[in-house]
Amino acid sequence: MKYICLIACVLWSPLRANAQENDSPEVLEWVLKTANVLEERLNNAVLLPDPANLLIKLSESYEDFDAVALIGLYCPEARKSAELGKTYCNWLNTPTHGKDVNALIALAQDARSQAFKMHDAADKCLASAKQYPPNSSFTWVDIIRTNAEFIEHDLNDGEASQNMHILSQKVEYAKHIFHDTQILSARLNNCDKIYDAATEGLNFCTEILAAPNWATAKVHLQKALEQSLKIKEWAGACR
Repeated sequence: MKYICLIACVLWSPLRANAQENDSPEVLEWVLKTANVLEERLNNAVLLPDPANLLIKLSESYEDFDAVALIGLYCPEARKSAELGKTYCNWLNTPTHGKDVNALIALAQDARSQAFKMHDAADKCLASAKQYPPNSSFTWVDIIRTNAEFIEHDLNDGEASQNMHILSQKVEYAKHIFHDTQILSARLNNCDKIYDAATEGLNFCTEILAAPNWATAKVHLQKALEQSLKIKEWAGACR
């Protein structure tokens, strides 16, 4: 009897381990909707292979794949497909492909395949999340607030350094996270305030980098920090 129990425990333990941390159903359902949008857009692009249209659709799809990638999904295959989809849609940086219409069609087809795989993976992870509710899950609030905390950390570190070289590096990091937040919030409902705060934060970071002296840089830094606090405060509204 004890051997049966041991086998059952071994078989059950991976399921329990996977159940400890997971993406929330809300996030996974959003990934499914995004994958559907990507599949439809890229399929239409392949069916109407006009070069200008292909370039536009690849660029739009890059932004959507990027938005999924920025979440940092627990779901491994969906995360992988988002990264690969970004690569195929980034037609300017695909040295193994040409730039003629046939090459663009091939990129769109490869990206469409990744959108399909991302949908399939997210669907499986969603079913698992519903069957084995996680002890903790990463929600939109967690994702957006974590971004705000990273921004605060970088800006505070830069200010504490009292060194313009270090401050500039930290501000560049903060700019990337403001931009990531901007991309994500543009694709969520009821997230306009987050988008506006991220946009303002980007602008203030640019002002910091262009500042002629430390005193001016510090003024803009405080304004950028205020935007990160707004992002954290309003994170719960996004859906």
